[in-house]
Amino acid sequence: MKKTILMNLLMATAITATAQDVTFKVKGTVPDTVKTVVVFVNGNQRNPIATASVSGGKFTIEGQAPKDAILGIGYPQQRGIRNMPAVNDGEPIEIMLTDESWVKGSKLNNEFSNMNNQSNIMILAASQIKEWQELRNDKTAEGKAKLEKITKEITAMEEKCDSIKIEYVKAHSNDVTPAYLMSQMYYQFDYKELTDFINSGAVWVNHPMCAPMKKQVQALAKRQPGVMFTDLEMNDIDGKPAKLSDWVGKGNYVLVDFWASWCGPCRREMPHVVEAYNTYKEKGFDVVGVSFDSKADAWKGAVKSLGLNWHNISDLKYWQCAAAEAYGINSIPSNILVGPDGKIVASDLRGQALLDKLAEIYK
Repeated sequence: MKKTILMNLLMATAITATAQDVTFKVKGTVPDTVKTVVVFVNGNQRNPIATASVSGGKFTIEGQAPKDAILGIGYPQQRGIRNMPAVNDGEPIEIMLTDESWVKGSKLNNEFSNMNNQSNIMILAASQIKEWQELRNDKTAEGKAKLEKITKEITAMEEKCDSIKIEYVKAHSNDVTPAYLMSQMYYQFDYKELTDFINSGAVWVNHPMCAPMKKQVQALAKRQPGVMFTDLEMNDIDGKPAKLSDWVGKGNYVLVDFWASWCGPCRREMPHVVEAYNTYKEKGFDVVGVSFDSKADAWKGAVKSLGLNWHNISDLKYWQCAAAEAYGINSIPSNILVGPDGKIVASDLRGQALLDKLAEIYK
């Protein structure tokens, strides 16, 4: 989100102003067609801190950056910058970015590169299953069976990749390199896991690249049991201003359901929510649907076709939806169950778990 990017820029600026600068010197090899290489700091691709020309696929680039900053070294492409990360620890760095990719330098950078190569091999292997994209549109029984098989293979590779990264994080609590990994993975962890990381005393936790992770923890804290709900103001399905507080905290149990018309898992979950609403509405149970849609017609059409006969609100801002920041939501479907006093009772109750919880409440 835009605010997360802004926070990264501010943190990078702050660290540059206060941390000890260290000179970096990088030599490397890139494809012969590459004309320019750049270095950026702590994921900030928009503002390279050094640029150098390439001659015959060879280059040397140097400059200064904060000690222990994560340097991104690479060359611009049509989308973003193809790069490899390295820690700015003051030791010379050598990089290869051709058909193979690696970084050599200090002991730490060698270990960091080795881990990245292992995980990248998994990603490359997954991307080479070219059938996957084609089979997504194959509606035959044979096509569906093949798609399911390939999806399982890709998922297994992704899980292996994540396992390599997590083991690396655990083994490197005394250096900053896990900050790079966690900046890409933090959304996979729940509130307790992230809190445990932050309270672990690991060196990398205070690195600027962990700022989004800490922001996520602050948002997730707002949806923990016993916490008062955070109000949201959007428009209802008729375009009139509405707030969660119009219905939440008014003496009844309310499910605040985060969803979107374009979200397949959300649509598959809706029959359970409809069943819960129809079963317990006479006892005061209510639902407020908060849509992450960006198009009003799609939102309204889904509300009608899915039979979502409860309160529905949206700001039509897609992933920039106010709810995403307020409650730390980076995947949907998601929900919070709020008690009569406005305090959160539970979150992410899906399928039978939602029905079981309501049966317990209304027994």
